[in-house]
Amino acid sequence: MKLTSFAIIFVIIISPFIFISGQESETAIQEQRLRYYYDNAIDNAIQDAAFILSNKGSGFAYTSDVNITDIKEIAAQAFFNSIYHAFNVNGNSSSMARVDACIPVMAFLESEGFSLYALDEYKNTHGQTEIKHVWFPLKHYIGATISDRYSIRYTLNDEVYIFDMTNQVLSQGEYGEFKDIIPHFGTRQSFEDLRISAIKNSVQDEIMEYMNYHNQWALGRSISTKLEFPSIDDADWKRALIDEGILVFAQGFPTLSGKNYRHYALGGARVIRKAPITGYAYQGILYYCRNNCEHFQTNISLDAAFNADSIIYFSDAYEAAANGYHPCSFCRP
Repeated sequence: MKLTSFAIIFVIIISPFIFISGQESETAIQEQRLRYYYDNAIDNAIQDAAFILSNKGSGFAYTSDVNITDIKEIAAQAFFNSIYHAFNVNGNSSSMARVDACIPVMAFLESEGFSLYALDEYKNTHGQTEIKHVWFPLKHYIGATISDRYSIRYTLNDEVYIFDMTNQVLSQGEYGEFKDIIPHFGTRQSFEDLRISAIKNSVQDEIMEYMNYHNQWALGRSISTKLEFPSIDDADWKRALIDEGILVFAQGFPTLSGKNYRHYALGGARVIRKAPITGYAYQGILYYCRNNCEHFQTNISLDAAFNADSIIYFSDAYEAAANGYHPCSFCRP
């Protein structure tokens, strides 16, 4: 058989595989675009909510004596209004409920503690069962017991509450006032390590407890997504825990591949816009670029091999470089 005949037969054999491969590549690109749209919608919504917090409700059609509970309620509503608008479901109660189910829990971090705004079921005034976002009780930032004697409650600033379990005495003040009895308060860095760890563990444990609770009562109901706590970078934790803000979790939005969508976003009251530097891993190398980098948006993020979970945000190029990221050669941040 001539070489040309072999070539024709070979092409006939592999043509279906080429077609399937092409279809899979196109699906992967569309999948990445869909996930990128979800990420942007959530990030933009949390910026709107953080803007409310940063202004303490001022500048809006509300009275000047608005309290923190009202501000949180307004911020939460601003978040969901933005999400409803992004998905064009505003006013459609069933579609809005489906969106709500994909954003089951938000954590509002305040100076003295934090509270969850999360889906739960309850009986309304007509005795009917409803599933809506409700406020959970305020929780404090409790750290590990020191010297088997001192129980410490931290805040988002330098103030601490120390309970002496031996003498049954509660003391309050700045951490430096207690460095004689709490050796770890001797330096700023050692105190910060304890404070960040206490806040992170308190928030994380409470959210994980809620997720377990949610998964139990959601069994057999229309909410079929099993919540899983995502892996959050230490840099993101530190950025989230230095000031009042919001931590939101999204999970369960439909995807083309069927692979579960999970995303978390941070909104700080001090920095109300998403950090201007985007970090990401691509082909085994860590890069950082501007948030509006055209090369990242039109090439990197749409590459089927790109892992969107590697995206992280930095406040500036110095922070990105300090964490081992290399500058983008296209936007030159």
